[in-house]
Amino acid sequence: MDGPDHLGEPVRTALAAFCLAAMLALAFIITSQIGGLDRDELAGLMGPPASGSDPAETDADPFDGQPVNRDDPAGAVPPAPPSSGALPPQPGTVAETTPGLPLPAPAEPVARATRNVTAPGMTPAPSGSGPLEREALPKKAPTPPRWKAYAPVVVEEAGLLDIGPRKVRLAGINTPAADRLCSPPASDGTEARVACSHLALVALRRRIRAFGVECRISANETADPVVAPCRIGPTDLALWLVEQGWAQAAKQAPEGYVAAEKEARCARRGVWREVETPPDCLQN
Repeated sequence: MDGPDHLGEPVRTALAAFCLAAMLALAFIITSQIGGLDRDELAGLMGPPASGSDPAETDADPFDGQPVNRDDPAGAVPPAPPSSGALPPQPGTVAETTPGLPLPAPAEPVARATRNVTAPGMTPAPSGSGPLEREALPKKAPTPPRWKAYAPVVVEEAGLLDIGPRKVRLAGINTPAADRLCSPPASDGTEARVACSHLALVALRRRIRAFGVECRISANETADPVVAPCRIGPTDLALWLVEQGWAQAAKQAPEGYVAAEKEARCARRGVWREVETPPDCLQN
C-alpha cells in the first residue's frame, strides 16, 4: 500500500503545478488585453514563434510603408535621404565647420499675399504697385437761375435791394452818381436841389412799398450783392427806373432798355428834367 501512495505524490504535485501555470497564463492574457497589448506583442513576450511559422514573415512599417523583417536587424528603417529644402547648417555642426562641404541651396522667397479689403458686393480696385491716385469727381452742373419770391424787401440805394439772405443790385442799369443834383418833382418854386440818387431811392421805395419782389438768382451764386433782375408781377423794376428817368440803360442791357431811356429823355422825366431835349425827339 505504501508503494502506490508513494507514486501518486509526484503526479499530484505536477498536476497542481500545471493548474497554477494555466491560471497564471490566463491571468497574463487578461491583463495584456486590458493593458492594450496586441497579439504579436504577446507572442514576442511569450517566446520565439513556433517552428511551423515562417521566419521571413514581414510587417509593414508604419513610417514609410516598406516591409521590414522584425527578426532581421538589417531590416531597420533606412535613414531618409537629404531634402533639397533642408535647413542651413547650425553653428558648430560638421557642415558648418568643415571647409569644402557644399551647403544646401537657400529657400526661395515667398511672395507676400495681397491684402484685399474690398467690402462684399463692391468692385475691387485695380491692382498696382504705385500709390493710388484719387480720381477727380465730375463737376456738378450749375443750377440754372429761377425766379424766387422774397419779402420783406428794403431799398438801401437806388437799384440796391436787401432781400434778406443777401443783397441784389438790379441788372441792366446805371443809377445816378452821388454828386449829381436834381430838382424835386413837386417843386414849390424854391431853389432847393437834392441828390438825384436820393430821389431815385424814394421813387423805388414808393413803387415797391410793402410788396415782396421776385428775383432770378442761381442757387450756385455766392456773390453778395449779386447782380440779377427783379420784378413785381409783370413789372421789371430796372426797366421801370429807366422809364421814370431815374436810371440809364447799361451797355449789356436787355432789349427795350435803350428805347425806354430815349422816351424818358424826350419826356424830360427824372434826371432829364433839366436836360435839353435831344434833336431826334422832334421827329417822333
